[in-house]
Amino acid sequence: QGLQDEVKTLADYVIARHYPVAQTAENPYRALLTSVIKAQAELVAHWMHVGFIHGVMNTDNTSVSGETIDYGPCAFMDTFVFHQCFSSIDLEGRYAFSRQPHIALWNLSRFAECLLALLDENQQNAIAQAEASLEQFHSLYQTAWLKGWRKKLALDDQNDDTDARFVLDYLQCLRLYGLD
Repeated sequence: QGLQDEVKTLADYVIARHYPVAQTAENPYRALLTSVIKAQAELVAHWMHVGFIHGVMNTDNTSVSGETIDYGPCAFMDTFVFHQCFSSIDLEGRYAFSRQPHIALWNLSRFAECLLALLDENQQNAIAQAEASLEQFHSLYQTAWLKGWRKKLALDDQNDDTDARFVLDYLQCLRLYGLD
């Protein structure tokens, strides 16, 4: 509550620098939240296409610009292991390869909490707006994930269910045979 002015200043800066189209939206801060959610969904989907494991993907290592930051403990898998961890401090697998979409959403939820006072003066309305935006993450992620795999595997069927099943079967083969 005491940092509302600072959060607004920072949000305005992020909008101007990274998402200028949000300035003309009915609610620029909701547009900012939606833009950051989309950027993170696409970034994490890209990580999943190349076997990148961000070893400590906590909130301070998540960028509103949709870029990978803090390359401390990170790695690219040599052998496909869906639940592969990389950081020696991640004993519980919080930041495992397979959990990256989940952790991205968790981090985005913390970001949304910071924006609540900017979304709407009425806290219930602000929470509803934030939740509605956050609910888009899985769809945005799935779309980016499938689009990337279609490109990578030269799939042109454009049938979401068939292509997704093919990709999952492909990943299962990588896992079963210990492939890169």
